[in-house]
Amino acid sequence: MDFVLLASIDGRFHALNRTTGRMLWSMDQPIANTQVAVTNLKELVSTEHSGLGETSDFSVDDFDDPASTETYIIEPQSGAIFVSPANSKRDDPLQRLPFTMQQLVDMSPFRMDHRIFVGKQRTSLITLDLASGELVEVLDPEQQADLALVKIDRTEYHVSVFSHDQVIQNLTYASYGPNSIDKEMQHHWHRTPDNLYHQPTPDGSLVIFKTDEQEPFHSFIKLKRQIVAVFDTVSTAERSEPLLLAQPKPALNVLYPSRLKELWKLLKQDEIVWVGRVGNSLYASSNNTFPLVIFSPFPALPIDTEMVCTTLDCFIGPHRAIPRLSNT
Repeated sequence: MDFVLLASIDGRFHALNRTTGRMLWSMDQPIANTQVAVTNLKELVSTEHSGLGETSDFSVDDFDDPASTETYIIEPQSGAIFVSPANSKRDDPLQRLPFTMQQLVDMSPFRMDHRIFVGKQRTSLITLDLASGELVEVLDPEQQADLALVKIDRTEYHVSVFSHDQVIQNLTYASYGPNSIDKEMQHHWHRTPDNLYHQPTPDGSLVIFKTDEQEPFHSFIKLKRQIVAVFDTVSTAERSEPLLLAQPKPALNVLYPSRLKELWKLLKQDEIVWVGRVGNSLYASSNNTFPLVIFSPFPALPIDTEMVCTTLDCFIGPHRAIPRLSNT
């Protein structure tokens, strides 16, 4: 099908013509006859941070436990967790935890770094009309025959972080993916038949590549929302409903064959993480999950290398990241 379905960080969906990039519909716009409120699709990342807000005059010294002022930042789709340690400077690297949200839930309750992680998960099924963007709850058979319906799993993970018997962080992360029936086909979806790939950038844009051409760059689209997941819609002879499969991500050397020397230098450096904000939560986009993040420019001269972030907006922008060693 000539659709590509996008999911944005606020949990909403948008459809593009996969070839031209023209917006077909967006949940940012009113959708007539919607049976299920779009507001039921919550933001894909939600975190509660001690001492962080719009403005804050707190100091680490105000807290008995410095762990309570650590800032946890979750990456959508992968569930990776990055931590800004207590009292770290704005230019200090983030630390990637060795476990994802999914893994912490699976191991719950789990102890690491003198903290206890307690988690749970739940999965809901979303039915979406591809032609209109309408969320569908109940349809009679006659209505259903006229619509291009796809089913999408939304899995939510909730983790509470305890230190000294007190909750210091509440983390929530949701991911979209094929429903359980179609997951086997997802494992075999390694390339698109038309060689078109849609890659999001941290500034809310989408870059389209056609990898069977000498110069793969195809077009560039500016969107209003940060896109965190791209899905191909696939028709098969065996079933009437289309499949929804996460679009494969070609390696950077396939997308930029003329920039191999530059890529080699960039990939030798530390992991790059772009931190953004949705509502009152921070989210991360690493170059491991969102390849184009690797081109994010760093300020030539930091404004204040000694600055400690005490507000959410202070974190927004590119960071370097290093693995966090666990001391259980």
